[in-house]
Amino acid sequence: MKKLLFITLLSFILGGCNSVKYNYVVDKKQFSYPALNVITKTFVGDDIVRQGTVAARDVIEFPHTTVISRIVDYTIQAGEYPKVGEDENYMFFGLKELNSGAAVGKSIFADIPAGIRTDKRNNDLCIITTKGGSLCNSNIIFSYHKKKATNQNTFQQVLIYNGKIGNKINIAYKEFNDDYARPAFSNNVEYDLSNSRNIRYKGVELKVIRATNQYIEYKVLSNFNFK
Repeated sequence: MKKLLFITLLSFILGGCNSVKYNYVVDKKQFSYPALNVITKTFVGDDIVRQGTVAARDVIEFPHTTVISRIVDYTIQAGEYPKVGEDENYMFFGLKELNSGAAVGKSIFADIPAGIRTDKRNNDLCIITTKGGSLCNSNIIFSYHKKKATNQNTFQQVLIYNGKIGNKINIAYKEFNDDYARPAFSNNVEYDLSNSRNIRYKGVELKVIRATNQYIEYKVLSNFNFK
């Protein structure tokens, strides 16, 4: 009888018809550095040209471990949790912290959590459960911001200045996918400036104004072709 009463009370607390929306699309943008036809100075080991696609996603951040409690407990570890969707009144976030992978925890009798929900109207924060229930608190400290999403198929192409020996400069080419260098797509190229001050590689054209073993001054006349 006591167990039945407890379950009935728990169902009342976590009651309501709720579901997590999964309609969020990560923001992807193309970028190019530096601007065309502008004199730029770059030192050895730094980027001469960088171009590609970067992704950023909305996250909710908790500055410290947060417990939402009313008979049962849900524990949100400090950190950032990815946005997964929204509707007219609510925003929904995943259960795993992006940096540590720590998941939202629960006490023994609590329903299995399905997501984190915030209310756009009053900033109430709730844990949504797989059974459609919710446990909410209006005094939770959190903030929203955008985070670079390195796991969203980001792609970058880079030329790096490696210095000068005699009248020859060395430039490294690298491709990055999800922030990891792809060794099969890396290369080093030498250019003899006594032949031409204009150099080309994979669609990039540079006009070298001055080059030393410490830095290079140049203009980008054209950039990589986006894939």
